[in-house]
Amino acid sequence: MNHRFPFLLVGFLLLPISCGQRATYIDTGGTESIVSVGEVDIQDIQRAASGMLDSMLASGVLETARNQPARVVVERVVNDTSSRFDVGELVYRMRSQLVNSGEAQVEGAYGPQAESAVARRELERRAARSGQSAADLLRPDFSLKGRITQLKRRAGQVRQTTYTFRLTLFDLESGREAWTDYVEITKQGTKPSIGF
Repeated sequence: MNHRFPFLLVGFLLLPISCGQRATYIDTGGTESIVSVGEVDIQDIQRAASGMLDSMLASGVLETARNQPARVVVERVVNDTSSRFDVGELVYRMRSQLVNSGEAQVEGAYGPQAESAVARRELERRAARSGQSAADLLRPDFSLKGRITQLKRRAGQVRQTTYTFRLTLFDLESGREAWTDYVEITKQGTKPSIGF
């Protein structure tokens, strides 16, 4: 009997385990990130948030607000795609860029569905002491809302998906659109791949 056989068998069985790729760090949203044709990926969220907010800031619309920096209420961004992802990632990136620009403040205590219950209660307390309503103290200039849609196509084995990220800024004084823009991201492939 060959005494090396058990060692060879164990080595052969462990071979698939040791052949896997070692986990490494990559740049979030960089060219090494996985690209999924049928899903919204982190690089899509980064590109959409940055593209739309750059457009808004370049338009100068925030400088027209009665309050400076402009007061903005972020409403809902609706995900109308089959890709289930946290829309909060997109909203947070937009808010971050908006606030850090110095041209806007995001109101978290506005309305019945205020994001910060503590801020809302404090606002109501201050309003009651001054004889005003919370709405009088807050008076935002704009509301921001959005929608994400998709268009899927297939030709043979090739799949293509276009995601459209739309954003609209409403002037709360007039009720009209003050600014609107969109970013389209189209991905094509036969299976998930690396890079753009």
